[in-house]
Amino acid sequence: MLAGAPIWRPRVTSWLGGQMLAAEVPVRSGRVTGKADQEVIEELSITVPRWAAPTPGGDAFDWRPGVDPGHPLARFGQFLDVSIVVESVATRQVWETRIGRYQIKGWDDDDAGTITVKGESLLARARDDKLTKLTSPVGSLASEARRLAPAGVGVSFDPALVDRACPSAMSWSKSRMENLREIADAWPALLRVDSWGQYVFRAPLPDVPAPVLRLKDGEGGTLVSAPRADSRDGVPNVVVASTGNSAEADVQGIAMLTSGPMSVNGPYGIVVKEWSSSLLQNHVQAQAAARSMLESAARPAQSVPVRIAPDPRIEIDDPVSISRGDDSPLWGWVTAWDLPLTADGGDMRIDVGLTS
Repeated sequence: MLAGAPIWRPRVTSWLGGQMLAAEVPVRSGRVTGKADQEVIEELSITVPRWAAPTPGGDAFDWRPGVDPGHPLARFGQFLDVSIVVESVATRQVWETRIGRYQIKGWDDDDAGTITVKGESLLARARDDKLTKLTSPVGSLASEARRLAPAGVGVSFDPALVDRACPSAMSWSKSRMENLREIADAWPALLRVDSWGQYVFRAPLPDVPAPVLRLKDGEGGTLVSAPRADSRDGVPNVVVASTGNSAEADVQGIAMLTSGPMSVNGPYGIVVKEWSSSLLQNHVQAQAAARSMLESAARPAQSVPVRIAPDPRIEIDDPVSISRGDDSPLWGWVTAWDLPLTADGGDMRIDVGLTS
């Protein structure tokens, strides 16, 4: 798709702590994938030559980490900053779009001159860095999110989110990831990771998307294909959110679909999801959490897996519209994406969760 178009290449930089280990990792191929309902959301896979100069005209460097803990591609806390550089052949203008920061989790040498490196977003640190003892909240949702994040990881919040105090009578689990997701679900908010590795709590998506990107086929379009997919696996039409505190057992919120093909009043049947948290202290909070969970669960169920010309600007939760031929436009949000890092890496793939 990009072979005869503008110059497209990745810029991958290796860091350990605050020290740059390699300004340019020579990437032969690679992809970055993101999925909203995946634990760490984003993952990276790249292949590099065993021997290559870090800079044009430089001496060849061995890109196999071996036993060197300070190697640019070793797994001892090294992380990779990934950007896409696009250069116009006609004007020589250059645009650089930052994609993400990924902690290296492993590498493999195929013994044929190629090293494969795998990485994960910095949400992996919250998954791996368990608390060593039980602790109780001492502040608000925002301050607890900052306190529970792993050392060195920043946390930001959408200004639309209204902070509130956490009940001190509860205890957090030893899993930082579970605690952060509980805060997000109870707020309610969306827990994401930005291109700098910072944890971001976003406001829930609105009922109707306002597309920032319009995908179409035909002349001037970038849409390659858009088959349809649908599934009822794990998709509730009723969500019950209640307090996890036995002293507040009467606090409960119920959200249900009452119209459309998944209505509780129709042939779809009733599929219930239950969730509880001591962070819910009144009916309004429980109702908001239940509604947000219901909408998040339904979004990936009816989706359009789209193939398009690669676009490094697309992110999880972006509102988009899809137009193909004479079909009516479809509106939804990006729930997953798969971006090639090299010009010969093929199409970009995104999943668009449709509005109900």
